Amino acid sequence: MTNIPYPIVSVQTRDGLRLHGLLTEPTKPTDTIDIHIHGAGGNFYGNSYFPGLTHRLVNAGIAFLSTNNRGAGVYELEKGTIGHGVALEKFADCVLDIDAWIEFAFKRGYKNIVLEGHSYGTEKIVYYMNKGQYKDHVKGVILLGFSDNVGAQMKYEQSIGKTYLQEAHNLVSQGKNEQLLSDPYGLCGELPISAQTYLHCFTNDSANALALPLRHGKNLTLFQQIRVPLLGVIGDQEESEYTVIPITDAVALLKKENNLAEVYQIENSNHVFSGKEDEVIALIADFMQRKIGT
Repeated sequence: MTNIPYPIVSVQTRDGLRLHGLLTEPTKPTDTIDIHIHGAGGNFYGNSYFPGLTHRLVNAGIAFLSTNNRGAGVYELEKGTIGHGVALEKFADCVLDIDAWIEFAFKRGYKNIVLEGHSYGTEKIVYYMNKGQYKDHVKGVILLGFSDNVGAQMKYEQSIGKTYLQEAHNLVSQGKNEQLLSDPYGLCGELPISAQTYLHCFTNDSANALALPLRHGKNLTLFQQIRVPLLGVIGDQEESEYTVIPITDAVALLKKENNLAEVYQIENSNHVFSGKEDEVIALIADFMQRKIGT
């Protein structure tokens, strides 16, 4: 019987959370691995560009590791375990998740680590590149559908004429940290969010507020500190939903704030690049070949 490696892998974070991912490796050993960090409520298997990207990278001699983080899914709560899902996660804990996946890559023998994220995952990567234990081992950064979660929340609350700050404070003061806010779409008008997560993310000095504040149109302090090759890719049909400022302004801002950044806008593309997967994959593969190697 042929021994076929099982592609589903897992890690345990320092605080005890078990995370799963999908690892695809070239037949010939390589030093380079692309670690993907999904967006809000996402997972390691759902994006439509994953199959093509995996094929392209592996054929080029680069391993691809698509990972879950503690923001996978929506609301996972069970006594005796760490609550997770986008409605329960604390943004700053992304450091624990990415640390665990990079440690996994080190144990597999990889030396050239590339962090690739989509949407909310881009903010986590920018934050990690300033706060993570292994930030100095990362050789490149890829930001797909880069976003400003705090700005999107502010925009949503302005559109409905209310804030959930007092409701969240009231629940936490009653010891109901994990209780969901009354608005089932309280997170940016799209997903539920718990009281503790709301307060953790949406105070002025929160880690999330500092990560990638596109809403200000300037002074992306943490983004400026990244000193490895950067690739940014975004569609043009998001109506500033995730960038808050006009998308063309966000593209220009990333280029201005970091001279290592290459940023591309794909025409007729939505936030998840539906129907434009090949264009995204080509940009990633070219960036990896030119800037990282195998």
